[in-house]
Amino acid sequence: MELQLPPNLATDATQQPTGKAAEVQVSSADILLEAHQLKLTPFKASKQTIQDLEELHLFQQAKRREYEQHLNKNRLNYGQWIRYAKWEIDHNHDFKRFRSIMERALQVNVQHIPFWVRYVEMELLHRNVNHARNLLDRAVTTLPYTDKLWYMYVQTEEALSNYNSVRSLFERWVSWKPAKPVWQSYIGFERRYDEYDNARALFPRYLAEYREGETWLEWAEFERLQVPLNEHLAARIRGVFESALDSMAEDGSIYTDESVDQLILRWAAWEASQGEVDRGKQIISMISEFLPLTEGEQRMSKLLFEFQSRYSDRSLADRSATMKRKAQRELELFKNPKDYSAWWDYIKLEGDLSVETLRSLFERSVSTHPEEQYKLLQWRRYVFLWIKFALWEEFSNKDNERARKCWDNVIAIIPHKSFTFSKIWIMAAQFEIRNNEESGLAVARKLLGKAIGLTSNTTLKNKIFKFYIELETKLNEWQRVRSLYSKWIEVALMIDSENPESHSALKVLKDFVQKELEFAELDRCIALYEMALNTHTQSTEKLAQFNPYNELFTSYIDLLKDEFLYDRARDVFRRQISEKSSPLLWIEFANFELSILSPEQLESLENSDRVEFGLEDHQKNQTRAIFTEAANHFKDLNEGANCSTVLEAWKRYEEAHGDPESVEKVQKRFPTAVTKRRPTEHGEEAYVEWVFPQEAPNINKFLANAKKWASKADSDGS
Repeated sequence: MELQLPPNLATDATQQPTGKAAEVQVSSADILLEAHQLKLTPFKASKQTIQDLEELHLFQQAKRREYEQHLNKNRLNYGQWIRYAKWEIDHNHDFKRFRSIMERALQVNVQHIPFWVRYVEMELLHRNVNHARNLLDRAVTTLPYTDKLWYMYVQTEEALSNYNSVRSLFERWVSWKPAKPVWQSYIGFERRYDEYDNARALFPRYLAEYREGETWLEWAEFERLQVPLNEHLAARIRGVFESALDSMAEDGSIYTDESVDQLILRWAAWEASQGEVDRGKQIISMISEFLPLTEGEQRMSKLLFEFQSRYSDRSLADRSATMKRKAQRELELFKNPKDYSAWWDYIKLEGDLSVETLRSLFERSVSTHPEEQYKLLQWRRYVFLWIKFALWEEFSNKDNERARKCWDNVIAIIPHKSFTFSKIWIMAAQFEIRNNEESGLAVARKLLGKAIGLTSNTTLKNKIFKFYIELETKLNEWQRVRSLYSKWIEVALMIDSENPESHSALKVLKDFVQKELEFAELDRCIALYEMALNTHTQSTEKLAQFNPYNELFTSYIDLLKDEFLYDRARDVFRRQISEKSSPLLWIEFANFELSILSPEQLESLENSDRVEFGLEDHQKNQTRAIFTEAANHFKDLNEGANCSTVLEAWKRYEEAHGDPESVEKVQKRFPTAVTKRRPTEHGEEAYVEWVFPQEAPNINKFLANAKKWASKADSDGS
């Protein structure tokens, strides 16, 4: 019997699940992993689009307020100062604010070197050379014991080719008693520019500060390895070694200095290289005279063993040392196959191997090239390995085909769209000319043309153009020379349009004009200058310009003056004044009239080979006429400031070549600046009005006009 329950106690039947379980179940570990991955995802800030100038100003204000708030919270957050200043330069190009920020940062901590470094780097990066110089001078004056600032100052001046300034900076630096590397850098600077006497004069001062055996060794190595050979060199090297030992024996450092053994061994080795092996042995035995008996004998025997093992006939010690160096080079190159300095040393070490073995070594050295798309030192070392390989094949093995293959391979490897090496192209062309009598010249021209075509879009390779032009000049191919100059100017103008401060086109133009003068083609020179001047009158959007304009114009006038084409020069001045009248141009015109020959002097020059130039009345009158015309020109235009500039130059001229009366006459022509006020929409404003002195009336003209009026009145009355 089934139990009947009341409705309120009845239970529902058990519900069966109707859905399906998911095939992939999400566990807590999956959830934690996803959260961790989201945490590692880099934050991407939302992009802000600026539509107009007002939005830009609002954005700049907000950004500056944000930086200032961070700095108010923590003024010692040095990185924030640098980021703030860099933002002003990179995004706003506001140098005034950038400098203000950096000056405030220096007030917080003037001894924080990164402030000075970044300040100088940003000025140099934007070519503000004088600002960088002033800043570096402040830096080294404030922190004279900080070598990094001195190094930056020296490198900047040397990069600008201000060698006298570099020398004076080093003198200031060494007066603060710096460390040894500073003296070594000073000597290295003099050696780089072949100032061997200056470098040699620094060593006594260097020794006065650091009286050590290592310093004497540096001096000896300088004389032995870096100074060009001459008849006095051997005596000078021997004198350095002798002075070193005498000085160290005198002050007693020969007993304590650890570099004494090395110094004596270097001296003996040098004597042996000069063919004086016995003298080298005697020098080593001399050490026993300075040291106690037992110690002196031990050190002498050790040095003698090293000396004899090195300079005996292929002794066991020599072979062992060579094998050891080879093994060391192999290990270095196994770790880094792109260590081209190690490859260079390895090739020199294996110089006596067979041809095939050495060729295999060369091929291994150039098998891997740098991957960087910049012209770094690593690329230079790699390219020089190819040059050594090609020259070795040509001159040592007399295998021109293999040498040609070397030149072709290195040209194919270099990424010419990014950078190139002029030396490679020039040496490859010289190789073809040297070793191919039939078609070498044609192949060389093809190579040089290819070099110009590949490099013209990225950079201006003046060395390639100069070599090509010199080659065609020697062959009397004047038409080719002119075509090359035209291409050179075209490329230079393109480079100038991208970098206006380079002024490459004007330099090429001057070189072209000098070449045409060598051919006695004066008309072509004038046409070239006229073409260059026309670029400043035509649309600058279509045609690049030869800059700086003043230098171009002065060069043109100098050419006309040297060729006695005075009327043509006057026409050029008149044309330029009509296009762009300026007081400086008028003054230059007047000075031109003062510096040329008078007609009488020109006539004397035609009859005689020599004529003495002297100022005559003709030049003075012509100059005064130009000054008068210029003053009247600006007076008619009511340009008082320009008129005053011309009158100042005229006054200086009269003081030098005139008399007190002429000076007073010019003085009376000066206009007077009067400040007046005039009403505007917002009130009144002050302005300057120039008042020119009134000229005396012409009485004769006045009387003539009076008679005319009287006769006219009589005729009307009748």
